[in-house]
Amino acid sequence: MDIQDGYPEDEIPADIQEWLDENGQRKTAQIIGPLRSLAWLEGLDELVQAIDHPAYVIEDEIEVIPFGTGLLWPLDRRVEEGTVPPTIWAKASGNNPPVISSPLVTTVPTAVPAAIKGKLETHSLRDLYPASRIKAPDHVKCVKIQFDKNLNRLEANIRKLVGDALESENLWFRGLTLTALESILAFFIPERSSQNAENEFGPGFYTADTLCYALEYARIGGAIMVFKDPDLLHTKLWEPDSQSWSAWVARWKHLPLEIARQPIPAEYGTADFMKGAISSRGQNVQAGRGVPAPSENVQLVACSYKGCKALSDSLDMIIFIERAQGGWLVREPFM
Repeated sequence: MDIQDGYPEDEIPADIQEWLDENGQRKTAQIIGPLRSLAWLEGLDELVQAIDHPAYVIEDEIEVIPFGTGLLWPLDRRVEEGTVPPTIWAKASGNNPPVISSPLVTTVPTAVPAAIKGKLETHSLRDLYPASRIKAPDHVKCVKIQFDKNLNRLEANIRKLVGDALESENLWFRGLTLTALESILAFFIPERSSQNAENEFGPGFYTADTLCYALEYARIGGAIMVFKDPDLLHTKLWEPDSQSWSAWVARWKHLPLEIARQPIPAEYGTADFMKGAISSRGQNVQAGRGVPAPSENVQLVACSYKGCKALSDSLDMIIFIERAQGGWLVREPFM
């Protein structure tokens, strides 16, 4: 379902309606639909067949595609869970298939640390994640909340739970899986996605200016890293104008446009941070045609070691989104 164009039928199915607000919208995303439909749109016939095949445990769940990502974005979580066949992952990502070390794989979803409760408290990151080494002192505020498909209701519940700590003006948010959170706390560097279209400002550590947008990236369970007042005074910030923004996004999305081949701006060479709109998913851009268009959401991207250090030093809070479902997952070897 393209949210801007509406559902092609008269009535929106109940399983999609659950993800929409009372106006039938989801303001941080444009496309919502079953994984099977997204795979079909991308021409991944193998994935469609795997979803239909009883030997696999790839559930045809409803997926929400945020602005600034591609239709293949949901595969990242499936790879993390170990439910996507290596050959399909390789075709989608353009990389070699990952090595399967065992013919029988048991996947346990990473759990929210037991010390995190349903009220805002300060914790030592090293107590929660012993490998953490990003801050000194390493104390941050933490809270846990149950996942809700209705994004507006989930955000409202979080704000009610957290209170004034989310009312500061200069806050930046990053949504991610719990596995990615543990990795980033150990070594605060960007986790480069194999999907170039998901890195529209180039390599960097991405944050968004709204909690609502970041919640899309927590999927059905994960965490929101909240950064407060990152040091932009002693670092170099590049804010591209509208023309430079279009050219820069076109370059990193590898769109077949003349503007994508413009010279690299001098400002990028020394930038520690980049700040600008997150692109929307217009139909022409989605099909590889047309100039990228900005959405209402803004991103701040740390694009140097100094920028990443400044951002990590500003980590103020972690909001844990508890999974709607959990448990053990056993699958047969992929053929």
